[in-house]
Amino acid sequence: MKYVELPIEQMLPRIIDAREFQYRHKNPIKRKRITYVYELGFYLGGDGRIFIEDEAYPVHYGDIRFSKPGTQLNSAPKYKCYTLVFDFGENNVVYENQILDNIPPYFSTRGETAHLFEEIIRCCRSNDASEKLHCNALLMQLIFELFHSLHSKKKYSDAVRLCIGYMEENYKEGITLEKLGELSGYSHIHIMRLFRQETGQTPHEWLTGIRINRAKNLLSDSNLTLEEIADECGFRSPSHFKILFKKLCGFTPGTYRKNTSGIY
Repeated sequence: MKYVELPIEQMLPRIIDAREFQYRHKNPIKRKRITYVYELGFYLGGDGRIFIEDEAYPVHYGDIRFSKPGTQLNSAPKYKCYTLVFDFGENNVVYENQILDNIPPYFSTRGETAHLFEEIIRCCRSNDASEKLHCNALLMQLIFELFHSLHSKKKYSDAVRLCIGYMEENYKEGITLEKLGELSGYSHIHIMRLFRQETGQTPHEWLTGIRINRAKNLLSDSNLTLEEIADECGFRSPSHFKILFKKLCGFTPGTYRKNTSGIY
C-alpha cells in the first residue's frame, strides 16, 4: 500500500459510488474483502456486526464506519446502511493528514449526519452534471462535520451529562424539566438554561432527537405499525409522532420506511 501526504487545503474527494444497502444473508460472509479506496458507512440499524481487521462492532443506528484503502472487512447479518465510496485521486493510496488520520474506523453518533448521506446518494443518482459537483462538495462537508464532532473541545458538565444519560435510558417515559432538575440538583429553570448553553438545544429538543432516532431504527428494521412505533418511542400520539417526524426529517415516517428498504 502506498502512503502519500495530502495537505488539508488540497483535499478534493471524488465520489465513485453512493448507495443504500441492506444485508440479510443468514450467515456472515466467509470471504473477507480488502478495500482499495475510501468508504464511509452510516448504519440505519439492525442486529448485525461489522468486522474491521477481525475486531467486531455491533451495529446501532447512527454508527459510522470509515475505512481507508487496505482495510480488511467482513459482515454478519442483519443491518441496513448508506455507503459512500470515494478517493482523493488514486486507488490503493492511503492519504495522510490531520483530518484523515484522526477519524476512527468505527464510532457512534446520534445520527446528525444522516441527511448528508441521503443528499449525497440523491445527487449521485441525478443525471444533472452540476449535481455531481454538489456530491463532492457535500462529501467534503460530511468529512468536516464528522471530524469536528469527534474532536470538538467542548465538554458537557456533569449535570448535563447526567440529564442526557437519563433521557437516553428513559426516553419512552414522560420526562419533565422538574425531574431533570431533581436529578442534577438544580432548579428546572437553571438546568434548562445550562443544557441550552452547552448543547445548543433545550432538553425537550434533545429528547425529541433521541425519540426520532429510535423511531428511524424501528422504521427501517421492524414491522411495527406507526402507532406501535409512536408508543414505543414515547410520543404522546401517532399523529404527534407523524407531525414531528415530517417537521424534523422533511418526509413522513411512511416515506422514510419505504426509502430505507435497501438493496437486496
